[in-house]
Amino acid sequence: MRKRFFLRLWVAFVLLWLPMGVALAQTSKSKATITMAFKNEPLPSVFKRLEKVSDYKVLFSYQDVEHYKATGSVKSASIDKTMQTIIGAAPLVYEVNGNFVNVTKGKATKVKRMVKTVKGTVVSSKDGYPLIGAVIYVVGTNNKAFADENGHFELDNVEDGRILRVAYLGCKSKTLSPKPQMSIALDDDETAIDEVVVTGYGNTVKGNFTGAASNIKVDDILMAGASTIDQMLQGQVPGMLVQQETGMVGASSKIRVRGTSSLLGSQNPVWVVDGVVQRDPQPFNSEDNTTFSVDADDITKLAGNAISWLNPNDIETITVLKDASATAIYGSEAANGVIVITTKKAQAGKVAVTYSGDFSIGQRPSYGLYDRMNSNEIMQFSKEMYEDRVSYPSNILNVGYAGLLHSYLNKEISKEEFDAGYTQMANQNTDWFSELFRNSFSHKHTVSVSGGSEKVQNRTSIGYNNEQGDAIGNSSTLFSAISNSTINLFDKKLIVNVNLKGSTRKVKGFAYDVDPFKYAYSTSRVIPMYNADGSLYYHERWANEESTVTKGKKSYLYNIKNEIANTGSESNTKMWGATVDLKWKVVPHLEYQGLLSYTSTSTDTKQYATDQSFYVAALRGYDYGEFTNSDAEIGYSRLPFGGLLETGLSDISSLTIRNALVYDNLFAEKHRLVAQVGIESNAVKTKGNSMGRYGYLYNRGETFAKLPLTYYDPVMEKTEDNDLVYGSAEIINKVSNKLSEYFSLAYTFDDRYVVNFNGRMDASNRFGQDQNHKFEPTWSAGVKWRMASEKWMQKQDVINNFDVFASFGYQGNAVESVSPFLIAKDGGVNEYYNDYILTIKSLPYADLGWEKTKTYNIGLDAAFLKGRLNFTFNYFKKISDVLSSRNIPIENGMENSIVDGGEMTNSGYDFVITVLPIRTKDFTWQVSLNTSVTNNAVNKNQRINTLSDYLNGSAVVDGKPFSTFYSYKFKGLNPEDGTPMFENMDVENAETPLAYLVESGKYTPDFSGGLNMMFKYKNWSLYTLFSVQWGGHSRLPNLYDTASNYGIPTPEQNVSKDLMDRWRKPGDVTSVPSIPTASAYITLPNTAQVSSTEGRLYEMYNNSDVRVANTDFIRCRSISLSYDFASKILSGLGLSRLTLKGSMTNPFLWARDKKWKGIDPETGNWPTRRITSLSIQAMF
Repeated sequence: MRKRFFLRLWVAFVLLWLPMGVALAQTSKSKATITMAFKNEPLPSVFKRLEKVSDYKVLFSYQDVEHYKATGSVKSASIDKTMQTIIGAAPLVYEVNGNFVNVTKGKATKVKRMVKTVKGTVVSSKDGYPLIGAVIYVVGTNNKAFADENGHFELDNVEDGRILRVAYLGCKSKTLSPKPQMSIALDDDETAIDEVVVTGYGNTVKGNFTGAASNIKVDDILMAGASTIDQMLQGQVPGMLVQQETGMVGASSKIRVRGTSSLLGSQNPVWVVDGVVQRDPQPFNSEDNTTFSVDADDITKLAGNAISWLNPNDIETITVLKDASATAIYGSEAANGVIVITTKKAQAGKVAVTYSGDFSIGQRPSYGLYDRMNSNEIMQFSKEMYEDRVSYPSNILNVGYAGLLHSYLNKEISKEEFDAGYTQMANQNTDWFSELFRNSFSHKHTVSVSGGSEKVQNRTSIGYNNEQGDAIGNSSTLFSAISNSTINLFDKKLIVNVNLKGSTRKVKGFAYDVDPFKYAYSTSRVIPMYNADGSLYYHERWANEESTVTKGKKSYLYNIKNEIANTGSESNTKMWGATVDLKWKVVPHLEYQGLLSYTSTSTDTKQYATDQSFYVAALRGYDYGEFTNSDAEIGYSRLPFGGLLETGLSDISSLTIRNALVYDNLFAEKHRLVAQVGIESNAVKTKGNSMGRYGYLYNRGETFAKLPLTYYDPVMEKTEDNDLVYGSAEIINKVSNKLSEYFSLAYTFDDRYVVNFNGRMDASNRFGQDQNHKFEPTWSAGVKWRMASEKWMQKQDVINNFDVFASFGYQGNAVESVSPFLIAKDGGVNEYYNDYILTIKSLPYADLGWEKTKTYNIGLDAAFLKGRLNFTFNYFKKISDVLSSRNIPIENGMENSIVDGGEMTNSGYDFVITVLPIRTKDFTWQVSLNTSVTNNAVNKNQRINTLSDYLNGSAVVDGKPFSTFYSYKFKGLNPEDGTPMFENMDVENAETPLAYLVESGKYTPDFSGGLNMMFKYKNWSLYTLFSVQWGGHSRLPNLYDTASNYGIPTPEQNVSKDLMDRWRKPGDVTSVPSIPTASAYITLPNTAQVSSTEGRLYEMYNNSDVRVANTDFIRCRSISLSYDFASKILSGLGLSRLTLKGSMTNPFLWARDKKWKGIDPETGNWPTRRITSLSIQAMF
């Protein structure tokens, strides 16, 4: 039914608009006329204005025309009449070729010389595309030629000794000596054309844009060692924080644009590709909105984000929109910023085939990076624990020194055997990193075919990415395809773009407490991986609960490789979509723009544990193979056969329909008005289910065993109902509809003053019953003064551009996981009432509505010395009215309820500067530096924080940044027993735990930036990219693992070398506490907000200020060296372009705080990947 509906909708759309488009596009093709006046005005300025009042592009060499001025006027004139009036008596000639006007010098030489014919091609050095209309002329003569649709040219009667000049709009011109056969590649000239800002609703020249936006050159940030574009953006955009949270492949980055603007909703920016908003394959939907999370987007770390499907090689431009003036047109989705991507499209010309390949090797981590003990050190440490009479509060595993000593004391082995065993263990030194990690090999390939005629162009690209993680068992594969077609009809009065896309993505990872890095980092190296015969060595490991089969049993056999082989997780995402957009010039200056887009994304997740895994053994109550099917113990188990399978399936389909009218006109040569009004509808349908079922027979055709309804519990000596029989299941079916009207208005006076207004009205079915909140208006206003365009600035050549701009407006955010209504969910059958029950999910709150952000922005954009020095500065302030959680009496059925009235403020600046210290014919050195500071604060908090909220950074405290965490104030060590002591433990009648805690900082850094450098010598290019983050703090890894045995190191654990300097006896001077004991606890002070509880001293030590370090770092993100082969070599190979590049991703890191001792401060555990790559790019 759904497919039939969309098919009918598509047919209706075509039948409605196509006839009208054909009819109206066949309007009169009368030649456009030109009206303009000029008085003593430099020709470059006149040509620039001519382009604005007509459809023509004027191609010229700046050196040829810069010394001439024009005076005169034309009214309703042809292009020939206009050019004759402009050129006047100047020694210049012109030629009209389609929409191109080529201007060259017209003074001929009288010297007779030998003549010849020159042939060749003119292409872009960037992508090898032919430069149609490029002018090739003989300097000092009227002799010239123009490149055709294939970039070819033929120039006759070229005299010996003459010089050729090749020019094209937007490229640096070249002066060359003529040869019979020439292959000419022109470089882009960033100073020759105005930068274009892509908003997703249209393109705007940067000079006429009043918002805060950053454009990214994709070719400058492509990294062979990164798989998705979000990973490549770290350190590239001022005001945008990008953090890598894990070294696993397939993981997404955490991105924040100008801070965090929501407590309960998504904190991610909106991704827009070719004008269409992208949806996450597993959208944010917190089940418990009363619990704040420092990172509310954990769910997408391995499932991917909205653009994980996109091949970076298919991207043309990236624009990051930051303030209200830039994002207000996106309405209720824009408070967290907008990242706009356009994909590559074809150009008219011959068919070009391009191949891009990356081959990468990842570096596995090693013990040399960390401060963990080797086998000899851990044996000595365990021996000292015995000498110090350290006692365990419970049984310990028969592992390592403790197990060896236990056997000796029980007279199971002799002293000689004890000594031999000690020596063997001290020399064991199992390299867990070598066993569990690898120097991985990954490869990526992209093949694209591009070309077409003046009427139809197409670019089709196919990409394959096979990325093997450094951890064995972690991998990611992506197959993507995208096709962009452009159809020009009726002399380009009607332009239709058709975009088809599809991808399939598969990520393999780990499940059920399997973490290779954590295991290698925290497991004793005394434990071997294999037995002497090569079989896997199994050691005892503690489970979370006691066995239902064997009384007192709480440990089972464990081998990490066996666990990896018998557990795992997979995520398979398939996406396909189609977008059709058209631009139709209805009448002069008025254009209709329409868009129809449909996308379907299906994500299938799976995680499993077989009956041979430790995880299932703990559920079963005995080790695999310990009992036979005839043993009575089988009847004591809840899970006698099989393992566990958990699956999830989500299907998200989205439909976007947009219709808009755009009016663009220049009045009296000074007044330019661009207005857009449109209506847009979005429908997003989410269907899915999740299931967990026990008895999974992984090795028997993935079937299921029938589980017993009851089992006998020998501990309780009674028969119990088996709670594993029914498993778990959940279904989601959600539809989100939104109707929006929007407008934008931009007025420019004489290229000096710009005024801009944007507005949007969103209506959503989420608040459809509430008349006060079902509509959400957002709007913005901006102004700009282009000081360099003032007449009194024309006589100097130092300041090329100097724009001052400001904006104010409102952005919106819809928290999709909340509702103003009472929501209850099925609670199943209650065993006491023997009837169906409902449980309350959220209480009603009639005033609940949209979140809204008020934004101020003041900026400065300048360029000096003909583009050699450019900088942009923005100061901003965002005030967000956010939804929050409020404590309520438990009699309401819940402890918390969602209310509005919270406030979050983000303020700061972002700054970027680009310098060209050296630019000669053969050598270029470019430096770009960007920095930003975002200060965050939360106010009007109505939530009562718990002690754990303060310690883990999820507390909301008025006036403090979100993610601020607090710690116990370390006082020193007790001189009697070496246990840690803390300040302020004697406070009384305090309001909150802040009376005895101290502020330690915030997890999110407030300063971020990047440094990029490019050195280019002839055909060689060297790029270096650095990222910087400053101002964040985090807790160091626990010195004592207090999760078990009160923190006393157990024989199977590895520990920090810091424990070699621990307190052992009175008189020792150290800050490292003694080995914990079971009695090491105190009573915490009682406060009005949090009652007095027991505080374990060593857990308090792990959460103390002495175990906090700043996360400041400077990371080299990439170093690359590339070589572009010369045309002589290319012609012999049949290629038009060939580039080889060697690169390193994340080659080194400098951490400011030495407390990390090898741990990556950005991830806190699993390090970011270090990768060495070889890349090849070839164009045929």
